[in-house]
Amino acid sequence: MAPVNTPVPQGIPSPPPVRIAVDTNNSLWDRLSNWASENKGVVYTIAGITLVVGAGGAVYYFSNDSRDSAADTAATKRKRQRERKRAKERAEKDSAPEKSAESGRSMQTSDKDVH
Repeated sequence: MAPVNTPVPQGIPSPPPVRIAVDTNNSLWDRLSNWASENKGVVYTIAGITLVVGAGGAVYYFSNDSRDSAADTAATKRKRQRERKRAKERAEKDSAPEKSAESGRSMQTSDKDVH
């Protein structure tokens, strides 16, 4: 690449500047719609790629989400079962001393009634 400050050779004529027609009356929407009508293949290709990538992303997102929630569901189910089992065991342990205490209390009250 040539340095920016190189002098222009004097013997070679430069190409004439290219004028680009700019219509200042057209809005951005008009210019975009003109470009799209001239380049339909590009527009359809971009739209197709966008739809395919979007659909693939949605499928990936929802399939991962369902796997994670299924794993969480199984784990939480096991956890709930363990908690219920432990609660049941605690209840059985707690109820056994209460039964003996209740029978002792009933004897005490009956003894008081007799005296």
